[in-house]
Amino acid sequence: MKLSNNKFAAILEGCEYTAEDAEQVRQLVGSHRAVVVRNSAPVAPATLVEFYKRIGDVVAQNEKVKGNVDGHGELIKVRKNGLFSGTDDGELEWHSAGMNRTGHDDIVVMYMHQIAEGGGDTFFSDHQTAFQDLDDETKDKLRNIKSKILTYHAKLKLEQMYYKNIFSDEQTMMEFRDIDGGTSFDKQTPRKDIVSKHPINGVEGLYFPWTVIRGFTGLDKQEQHDMYYMLKEHVQKDKYVYCHKWQPYDIIFSDQHHSLHKRDSYVGDRELWRAGIWLRSESGTNEAWTCESLVPEEADA
Repeated sequence: MKLSNNKFAAILEGCEYTAEDAEQVRQLVGSHRAVVVRNSAPVAPATLVEFYKRIGDVVAQNEKVKGNVDGHGELIKVRKNGLFSGTDDGELEWHSAGMNRTGHDDIVVMYMHQIAEGGGDTFFSDHQTAFQDLDDETKDKLRNIKSKILTYHAKLKLEQMYYKNIFSDEQTMMEFRDIDGGTSFDKQTPRKDIVSKHPINGVEGLYFPWTVIRGFTGLDKQEQHDMYYMLKEHVQKDKYVYCHKWQPYDIIFSDQHHSLHKRDSYVGDRELWRAGIWLRSESGTNEAWTCESLVPEEADA
């Protein structure tokens, strides 16, 4: 494959969807926050699924999760009035697969089946480089504190949660599952590490989905406030953000450990197919995740 770069995104052309291509994509996700595969013609759903499975284990949703592609539960349609629909104009704020969960997809894959008539650009952030650029004192402080994460109870209505722009209905929200069969909703946790090592390259980076963070452990209220807004401004600097303007049949492999992504508003009938990949451990299986007890958090950042 031919490799080029645009900021921290790797651009690949000439993919033949072999095992060697899959390994190259996997390694590039470790060193880049987004890997773009260009295609000049449509790629069959079965080919996509087979290729994704060469990279890791792929989550297959059941028939209760509406919007799969031609019977492939691994591929979920992202469009208006469907999953990940966003606001009325299609905009979707910064997010990642993990957000407030104990375990989550390592890679989210997006295949552009049909581009919008206008708009619909997707932005990706580089929280690995953003962390490396911080001063040593701040890095040490972040390594020793945790984020306070917003969690929800099932008794709340969908419209009362940030999930309202992700899931099309309450049944889909409660049925959406991870690779181990557990539901995403049941994996909510009130605490998460801010700094983690990437599972592919072992490099430290930030896990900072600020839309669900409500403070930090180990800091007083003013320190929490200052840290939150310093980090939020820092990771949104232009040098840490890549804007992808979609072409038909593009595939993007998006890192879910040290990156967030968001979508601009758009017009027209835009349809993207989403899949979630979990990387295997050295033993050949996925890590076992456990969920802490849910404790609703008060906003203090």
